[in-house]
Amino acid sequence: RCKQTPAASWPLLADFMAEEISDDAADVLEKEAAELQREGRTAEALELLENALHIRRNTNDKTHNPRLRLTRMYLVDLCNSLAMQRLSTNEFDAARKLLHRAELVSEPESSLRAITYNNMACLHRREGHLRSALRFLTQALAIESTLPNAHNPSDTHLNICAVQSQLGRHELALEHAQAALVMLHDELFEDEHATLDGSHPFPPVAERMSVLAIAYHNMGVEQEFLSQLEPALLSYKRAMQLARLHVGEDHAVTSTLAKAYETARGAIELKLKARSEREGQRGFARAMSAGRSRSSSGLKFRPTSPGAVRHGSGSRSNSMARQPPVRAGSARVTRRRESLNDAYGTAR
Repeated sequence: RCKQTPAASWPLLADFMAEEISDDAADVLEKEAAELQREGRTAEALELLENALHIRRNTNDKTHNPRLRLTRMYLVDLCNSLAMQRLSTNEFDAARKLLHRAELVSEPESSLRAITYNNMACLHRREGHLRSALRFLTQALAIESTLPNAHNPSDTHLNICAVQSQLGRHELALEHAQAALVMLHDELFEDEHATLDGSHPFPPVAERMSVLAIAYHNMGVEQEFLSQLEPALLSYKRAMQLARLHVGEDHAVTSTLAKAYETARGAIELKLKARSEREGQRGFARAMSAGRSRSSSGLKFRPTSPGAVRHGSGSRSNSMARQPPVRAGSARVTRRRESLNDAYGTAR
């Protein structure tokens, strides 16, 4: 999931300058950039902000420092936004240049630097460089762990989950999906009385609720890879329910999660049935072996009736975590994740 900078919470450049607009060239450039930004002409706005930043950096007037910081923030925001636009059209080199520019301009331990690293990871993942992507995500997470008000660190955990899963490290991927869920619950349900079933209303942002639903879906994917089949089915179901209740029946994410749940339910029920049959056969074989042992030692052999054979479903919770991942159907799990990525419209 590529991250967006929190520009919506910042004042527009024109608003920032409304109190006192001076005549210097940087103020003029910033005002023009704000107008271009409103019109959606971000590439032209970026060029003007670059010029304004150059002017700000070459002044010795300390009163300009707050404006210098704001100019840098907007420049990093535009670089990231344009980079993600280029990435969506597979212009990898252009996206890389914009992200490198954002890295140079952003403050080293800032939330903007962490966002830039997340988006660099998206770029490397799209190019198939998974370990490079993981390196940038690890750097982003390290920065966010030091910030009291980091911008959506749960998204970083979900990105790490996706990369670790592609690397085949499903236990680590599951840990990061669970960490994201904890953070998202803290973020969205500050009201201790709020409930996921809608019985107690709360006003979470639909976009963040869709991320919560995706986090449950990702947890289900990793649980299925680890053969934790019943928990996986519950996670898929919860993802679908959250999307329907809080994102909307007509949303693309809701549609994709509903299809993923139905597909997963069919596949998991088949796996559970096969597992039960295997465990039943093993139990019957053990009983037969024990009977032969008793017979050979002079004890009377009593045949085990089919109704006396336990089918293993009663001891599933401890045995599932120890079983190796079920490879049959792994391609289907991957396809469900990819279809969700397409619906969400990000490089997850």
